[in-house]
Amino acid sequence: RFDAPRRESGSRVPPRTAQSSWSIDASGAMSPLSGYQMWKAGQAKARHKVKNWAARILTKQAQKVQNHLIERWRIYRGDQVMVVAGKDKGQVGTVSKVYRKENRLLVEGLNLVKKHVKRSGDNPGGIITMEAPIHYSNVNLVDPVTGAAVRARTRFLDDGTKVRYTVGRNASGSIVPKPDVAAARTKPRKTDVGSRDTGWEHVTANTYAPAPESRGFFGGGASTVRSFASSALR
Repeated sequence: RFDAPRRESGSRVPPRTAQSSWSIDASGAMSPLSGYQMWKAGQAKARHKVKNWAARILTKQAQKVQNHLIERWRIYRGDQVMVVAGKDKGQVGTVSKVYRKENRLLVEGLNLVKKHVKRSGDNPGGIITMEAPIHYSNVNLVDPVTGAAVRARTRFLDDGTKVRYTVGRNASGSIVPKPDVAAARTKPRKTDVGSRDTGWEHVTANTYAPAPESRGFFGGGASTVRSFASSALR
């Protein structure tokens, strides 16, 4: 039993901690939830929590393709590509940005769209023209020799360097070097020593101490065990 306020109808109101386990019907009477109803409510709450978390870390387009991401990207930022589908089919441009979580990339001067920008602060606002992302499958690399749209594969040279080379009907088979802008790190690697980094003196310290020789159960080592076993067999 618990002390709880009463309604006009005379039914007791459960405490606040137990209200999630009760249901109210059309007449206002309260009845406890069954085990299945409580399980369904917990599942719905968990799905809502996961959905909200996914919305915070992924864009709407990234949520659509998160189960169909392209694993092997062979087009990098700074490459010359040709659009093979869409309104800009046949045009050549330079890749300015890559969205790996969305399977899309941004090409300078291509796939232009108009966007309405609201006025705020120093920005006067209005209608501006900007590039929109293009799907990875709608562009191909440009062969450096023939200038045609070709596919790319990777291989290793004799010195172990991994390179891209062109394949296809109009491909020359030449090597396509990785652009310098793609090879450079966008964020410099941190070299400062923090409080959680292991110091050099601890890394080079020899902490190995060999265990003493085991003398076995009989105290005399392996030779004593062998002599005891031979005497027992006699």
